[in-house]
Amino acid sequence: MRLLNLLRKKILVIMTAVAACLFFYLLALDSYCDDGGNFALGICSVTRFVPW
Repeated sequence: MRLLNLLRKKILVIMTAVAACLFFYLLALDSYCDDGGNFALGICSVTRFVPW
C-alpha cells in the first residue's frame, strides 16, 4: 500500500511538472507570435486558442 501511494505521488509530481512546462512554453510562444514572430509550420496559429 505504501508503494502504491509513493507511485501515485510520483505520477502527480511528473504530471504537474509537464503541465507547468507546457503552460510556460505556450505563454512564451504566444508572446513571440504577438511580437510578429512566425514559424514555417504555422504553429503561431495554435496560440489563437490560448485565452491570455
